[in-house]
Amino acid sequence: MAQVIDLIQRTELNAVVIDVRDDGEISYEVDVPLARQAGAIRKMIPDIDKLMATLKKHDIFPIARITCFRDKILPRKRPDLAVQTPDGRVWKDPAGHTWLNPYKKENWDYAVDVARDAIKRGFKEIQFDYIRFPSEGAVTRIRYPGKPAGSRRKDQIEAFIRYASEKLRAEGVWISADVFGLVCITKDDMGIGQTATNVARHVDYLCPMVYPSHYAYGEYGMPDPNKQPYRTVLLSLRDELKKLRAEKLKTKLRPWLQDFSLRGVRYGVAEVRAQHRALRELGITEYLLWNAANRYTEAAIPKARPALPTKMAANASRATP
Repeated sequence: MAQVIDLIQRTELNAVVIDVRDDGEISYEVDVPLARQAGAIRKMIPDIDKLMATLKKHDIFPIARITCFRDKILPRKRPDLAVQTPDGRVWKDPAGHTWLNPYKKENWDYAVDVARDAIKRGFKEIQFDYIRFPSEGAVTRIRYPGKPAGSRRKDQIEAFIRYASEKLRAEGVWISADVFGLVCITKDDMGIGQTATNVARHVDYLCPMVYPSHYAYGEYGMPDPNKQPYRTVLLSLRDELKKLRAEKLKTKLRPWLQDFSLRGVRYGVAEVRAQHRALRELGITEYLLWNAANRYTEAAIPKARPALPTKMAANASRATP
């Protein structure tokens, strides 16, 4: 965290995304009974109040990332809240991840309760992630207890984010949501309940993960989008902007940009700057950077750091405790 703060002080970055709940693990002692009952508290942040005071001292905007439906902890204690196999066992994807059932309102309230605790600690924005259905493995074998007949996944995901946003807006925070970068391209919900606009309607910031390494060969007519970061980001976000404007939505785009190497293509200064250039050409002034090891390409980040306005503008790195 000290290294991240130093980087923020030297560049235009002015915010940090902190994993409060990630894959079911909660990183500090929250006052949420279900979290305690499930054994979800890991205390990776030993003193959350001290951390928040440090961020405030350095004028850093704190964003709480909260994953919603992928959860490896709660299904162990409450299999009734998980997605299930036809014989009633907890379903797992190929990587062994378990998932909470989006049709169970108790799962909605759990995410909201963790968010409320984060707000109480001083977080100014709640960023929801994994607001979707499972996408990998034997998904046709999944059973969703409590699913109404004829229910559509995209409607259920929209109902959740609408519910969560309405509960939290009264707390005076901004709401953002991470979505697949492919929502910019596709016309359906990809089988996971995310479309270009169903989540965007209910948040202040939509954060599509437009990592070029995550696009299929041939997407947008490019042999390998991973080798063309400028064009991949430009075309994706241009398409998303068109869809938001078509519905007259005021939701802002704050995309996740790639600052890591994957699939044999090394990302450095040129590749990160190429993504920034795409944003500038589209008039997008805010972004998020992702590197799992928290090692960011400082030479690719502009130096002038804007002061945090009353209406927040966050250029952020994500710090994983």
